[in-house]
Amino acid sequence: MSDIKFSALWAVSGVVIGFSAISISYWLLHSTIPGYEFLAGPGIVAANFFSEEIDFWPKISIMLTGQYLAYFVAIFAVRKLIGFIGLFFQDSG
Repeated sequence: MSDIKFSALWAVSGVVIGFSAISISYWLLHSTIPGYEFLAGPGIVAANFFSEEIDFWPKISIMLTGQYLAYFVAIFAVRKLIGFIGLFFQDSG
């Protein structure tokens, strides 16, 4: 499986994690859950670039897009790094 396809599929887990954290905080507990800033961190960073005055649904879509992109880039970079390290050790032996 290509690195892009692998990263794209696993980045969906970031969206699920972010949406779960946001949903639990917003609809169930009506306050933040412990670790919310860590779980939804990439989405929060993405939403911080926009005004506080935008509606809920556009803001949550921005947050989930930020979650997806952050997880995609992180997984892709780690996968490439592992491949590079594997090639380095394979050639040296």
